[in-house]
Amino acid sequence: MTPPCPILDLSEYPERFGAAYDIYETSLPAAERKSRGDIEALLTRDDYALSVAISDTAVVAISIVYVDRTHRFGLLEYMATRPDCRNMGLGLALFEHALATCRNRTLLIEVESVSGAPRERATQHRRQAWYTRLGCHRLTGLNYCMPQLQNLPPPPLDLMYHPNGRQTPPQEADLRAWISNIYSNVYGLNDNRDIVEAMFSSLKSD
Repeated sequence: MTPPCPILDLSEYPERFGAAYDIYETSLPAAERKSRGDIEALLTRDDYALSVAISDTAVVAISIVYVDRTHRFGLLEYMATRPDCRNMGLGLALFEHALATCRNRTLLIEVESVSGAPRERATQHRRQAWYTRLGCHRLTGLNYCMPQLQNLPPPPLDLMYHPNGRQTPPQEADLRAWISNIYSNVYGLNDNRDIVEAMFSSLKSD
């Protein structure tokens, strides 16, 4: 697919960071947000790709992708489109860009679980269904949770994955190592063994 707008590497255009962070801040609930300084620091890391879609001269969508350097997986940490630019194919373009960025690594995606009030559940279901249409699978039996980043606890999350060219689904041993690396390298929590072990019960993929 040809992207509807150019997609640029944000590290090469740091002057656009403010506009990109505005989208991140307004789209993501406070309980799931990292600080502005934490996001800006990712621009200098070789295991992160921050990308922006540009329409005319404006930033209209962003994605944040972690690419693990020791295991064959990546994490789509976040993706968002400016509200007035939705339904233009930007999400699909950024998702395909994330798959290409991960270069035949399994791509993991943190997605809100279907829970809460009926209106919230409808939105959460649509989001998971969108990823499913793109070839993603939900890992069931995995009690995945992200660490608490702010004063508020994070929402319940599911972990989904896209095979991204790999022929076999991730095995439990792979997932343990991958989630441990996410806790260490994405969230800065190195002492995570007990937390990760608690996530596994009757694991299978939809």
